Amino acid sequence: MSIKVGLIGAGAITRPHVDAFVRNPHVVKDVTVADPSQQAREALQQEFGIIRKTCAEYRELLDDPQINLIDICTPHYLHAPQAIEAMQAGKDVILEKPMALSVEQCEEMVRVSEDTGRRLFCALCQRTLPAHVKAMEMVQQGAIGKVFLGTITVIGNEFSRMNDPQSWKGDWEQAGGGALFDTGYHAVYTLQHFFGPAKAVTAMTRRLIVEPENKADDTSVVALEMEGNVVCSIVVTYSATGDRWSEERRLVGTEGSLLVRDDPEDEMPLLLLRGADFQPVKVHNPPRVQHYAIRETVSGFIDNIVDGTASHITLEEAKAAVATVMACYQSEREGRRVEVG
Repeated sequence: MSIKVGLIGAGAITRPHVDAFVRNPHVVKDVTVADPSQQAREALQQEFGIIRKTCAEYRELLDDPQINLIDICTPHYLHAPQAIEAMQAGKDVILEKPMALSVEQCEEMVRVSEDTGRRLFCALCQRTLPAHVKAMEMVQQGAIGKVFLGTITVIGNEFSRMNDPQSWKGDWEQAGGGALFDTGYHAVYTLQHFFGPAKAVTAMTRRLIVEPENKADDTSVVALEMEGNVVCSIVVTYSATGDRWSEERRLVGTEGSLLVRDDPEDEMPLLLLRGADFQPVKVHNPPRVQHYAIRETVSGFIDNIVDGTASHITLEEAKAAVATVMACYQSEREGRRVEVG
């Protein structure tokens, strides 16, 4: 089966997607890119020879009968309408996270997928991080006993775009939220992968440093109640202008802990901690591991389309993460604990 891809969006996030098309062993004939910015789409075309054509209007991709896969890498508010249009045009769809701006939009997307018979995938890429894959294997084997606590901390700097009132980043209307709905979405689906969907949340989602009033949270702190008597926390900021970007995840059990890091400087991305001792756990940790995870996720979706198989990354996971983030924003507005679902 040969695949011709229509890629909507030519921003930085598209590069690992195109890299997946180049490297996947199945035949991707060529890629056509649609983006309003001529400069952005031409820069992408110059970087990747597999891109044969570019255009400004994404509906040109939907009207092309030779294109059978649409890959959506656009701002959050476009995810649901563009995915629905693409499936109604007879295309399978790969979609960047988050799945949509609301649970209702997610449900509509699933309904259209079922009605049209087209495949829909949401790129929950951190499910493919090698350290996360190994950590799940170790948890299932009982390496740290009964796991009762999960924490994820993201110290990031997206201040320039967040503080620009014209940028979609963090805009309530175009992004659906701020740091929590953007990078924090990764934290949510990662924790629910280990522990199942959150049952309830208590959250502070605050705009502390960013100034424009159309922008959402630049810093959030969330407590999550999970299944199986497990509690979790997420701390995420986009205003750490004096710090390096860093992400750390910790799973705490009765017999030890697992620490996952993916900073460029970290030579030990996964550690097994027991008391005062620590043991590096060998995992594949290529340079630009986040790029690698996106590439592997998208490549896996292509395999699913070609082979007619189900993905281990489900739309139910993607929708559950949206529901959890929406409950967090409700918790901030109402100043109380909110049950999810």
